[in-house]
Amino acid sequence: MIPSLKARPEWLPGALYCIEQFSGNYEDMVECIVEKWKSQSHRTKAPSRRNSLRAVFGPTLRHLQLMMGEGDKIRLMSKGRELLKVYQKEGESSFKRALATHLVKLDKERWSGVIFEIERLGANVSYQSLLRHLQSIIAVSALSSDRLRKFINYYAYVGLLKFEGDIIQLRHRQLSMVEKGLEPAISDQDFVDSLLASYRSLSPERYGSPYVPIPELRETVCADLDIWPDDFDKMLRQIPKENSHYLIHLTQPMSRQTGGIELSGKYLYYIAIIFKGSEAKI
Repeated sequence: MIPSLKARPEWLPGALYCIEQFSGNYEDMVECIVEKWKSQSHRTKAPSRRNSLRAVFGPTLRHLQLMMGEGDKIRLMSKGRELLKVYQKEGESSFKRALATHLVKLDKERWSGVIFEIERLGANVSYQSLLRHLQSIIAVSALSSDRLRKFINYYAYVGLLKFEGDIIQLRHRQLSMVEKGLEPAISDQDFVDSLLASYRSLSPERYGSPYVPIPELRETVCADLDIWPDDFDKMLRQIPKENSHYLIHLTQPMSRQTGGIELSGKYLYYIAIIFKGSEAKI
């Protein structure tokens, strides 16, 4: 899968700021994004207020796992807040380095590994050769040139690729440095500790129900451990669901909800944890 990233990468910091600044107020959020977009865009026609967040920035930030929610409930995910903080405190160059790590992580585990396919094709590859190669390996002949161009522009923005006319040049040293920092250095026990503490902090808010939506728990744990959503899902799948200290119960939603987890062929959205002792260990 190669996501459709419609918003230009240099527009991201402004959009992240607007979503964080006006969280809970969709109309003000949109107004802020439109004004920032107008100040950066070279288009002669003003950006559409109706489509700015709904059709451009919203889908892009969701694909990048930086935003969640709908309407007034739209808010930044933990990596979105982290990237915004880096930009505000350390500037654009640090923002690009942090975004590079985020992109490679998603490309490696969720998308089609485009950056690694470029690496396999050699130091220099033409854009058309890359397009034909990707169309063949992901069996999607309808992959458009425009979608791929917008996607790899993100890699160019963060400094992992550069263009010489129609030739794409991979910056191997920079990619190697990014890859070294991809895997979270946390143990299963660290994850369980954070999972249980985060569940305890969220469960009183559920009006007496022991079930917490997985997206809320995922966000809290990701922020606590500085990991990606896919890391959360992988570790939740691998830890024991019951031992002498706790019982983890996952259940399906009454209607389709986004942000759950696939486990043993089922789509699960809510989680309840029953504590059996004062200390929970795996």
